[in-house]
Amino acid sequence: MQFREKYSYSKYRNQENDSKGKARVFVAPKLKYSYNPVVNTSPKFWGNVFIVLLIVAAYWLLFHSLFFRISEIIVEDNKLVPTEEITKNIKTGDNIFRFSVNETKKKIIRTSPIIEDVAIYRGIPNALKIVILEKKPVIVWISGGKFYLVDESGIVDKEIGSGEFPELIKISDQKNITVKTGDQIVSPQFVKFIIEINDKFFEATNIKISGFQIQETTFDLYVATEAGFYVKFDISRSSEKQLTDLKNIIVSYRDNIREYVDVRINGWAYYK
Repeated sequence: MQFREKYSYSKYRNQENDSKGKARVFVAPKLKYSYNPVVNTSPKFWGNVFIVLLIVAAYWLLFHSLFFRISEIIVEDNKLVPTEEITKNIKTGDNIFRFSVNETKKKIIRTSPIIEDVAIYRGIPNALKIVILEKKPVIVWISGGKFYLVDESGIVDKEIGSGEFPELIKISDQKNITVKTGDQIVSPQFVKFIIEINDKFFEATNIKISGFQIQETTFDLYVATEAGFYVKFDISRSSEKQLTDLKNIIVSYRDNIREYVDVRINGWAYYK
């Protein structure tokens, strides 16, 4: 801190000393200080400035720097939906913190009806991990020479090739109705019923199934057998009760059955 001295004289400054010995009188010097705003600013102020600068720098680093831009996308557990269809909803180069997880999940689920749910995880600094939960296909629906996967809820999930998924139940639609992906082609009750028939038919009859058909309506199921006849079921009734009726007919009249057995009417069974 610099200062300078300036002396002030008394009221006798310009008067001559008299003969009686009066002397010139001086007053104490006045000190005048020059103010330096940098040096004199309080430490608290500079601390606040530092915190603000730190926050701005952190914000820029997290949300605008190249370091946190998405460059790698990992997709897992997608067996039926191609990875390319899933990742097309994500733009690489976007900031990983500004990336919207919920909005991207909605877009991915809309990609295919076979996707039931999606989990997305951020991998710092620049990776995304996407885990796909697909619906379980249980039926291959055949209509108009085309093959479609149908899940437990009865929804058409995807068109497939004729040789794909040989382990699944195949149902032939004799009316050849037009089918589109996402259609509710049958009810969940229908799916449940046909699975039960497929699992228990041989145990009840000792005869193997050779195919499933739908004729006029999905309330009726036609089951072709390797014995040369077919069985008509009503999906609105108990599969167990109808299999029991079928078993009794086969035991009693096996040699007379040539074309079909109809167990759709409660308490009755017809054969031809």
